[in-house]
Amino acid sequence: MSEYLEKFLSYQQQLADSVAQRPEVIGLIFVGSAAATERVDQYSDQDFFLVVKEGTGEGFRQDLSWLPNSTNIALHPRETAHGLKVVYQNGDVLEFAVFEDSELELSAANDYRVALDRADLTARMAKIAERSIPSEVNRAQEFELFLSLILIGVGRARRGEVLAAEQHIKGYALNHALRLIRQAKPVDASRKDSLNAYRRFEFDYPELGRELQDLMLRPAEEAAKSLAVLVLREIRGDDREFALYRVVADRLGWD
Repeated sequence: MSEYLEKFLSYQQQLADSVAQRPEVIGLIFVGSAAATERVDQYSDQDFFLVVKEGTGEGFRQDLSWLPNSTNIALHPRETAHGLKVVYQNGDVLEFAVFEDSELELSAANDYRVALDRADLTARMAKIAERSIPSEVNRAQEFELFLSLILIGVGRARRGEVLAAEQHIKGYALNHALRLIRQAKPVDASRKDSLNAYRRFEFDYPELGRELQDLMLRPAEEAAKSLAVLVLREIRGDDREFALYRVVADRLGWD
């Protein structure tokens, strides 16, 4: 066992022991790499759901004394209605949500491990994980969204809205590009995250990952054009897809 995994598991045990002492707590569920601990390294975060009795959730979000080593917390920003990020003085990171019993079904999960169950949470999480499996990629829809975002992004770059352009091209459009590539070129023993197309893409497609990383360092319009060409190449674009690309390319004056 690596020193990182040993430390990681030790924290999880401390957390489980701590929340088990609270009568308001009805469950603790580790998710992501906190559940699939074979992926743990020195950069892994502790991801989990804490499930508590009705009417007690906000108290657990506001008062973090239930966390191990809570006096060493440096940052604890609220991220969503249910979720927080916590950073300790040593840089260790937690990402978690506190759900009241009736709110758990608001969550989504792929990998999970129920560490404490006082309310049939194991069966409920199985259903949550099953419905969290994303639907199959609709190639036609995905490709058209991709091209639309490319066109919008380049327009914003030409207008001088460079940050908004980068967001559209290197964020939104890239997300669709990765989904298209994963569908067109599935790999054996994929390490993909079903909830995030970006996660571990380079592990499945190392050469392509390097090419995309280089592409993303280019100016917005150059990156947009190169990304569109790359996607057509990797998905082996058909006549219809090339014709749709030409609509965008002609509008932008690309060769």
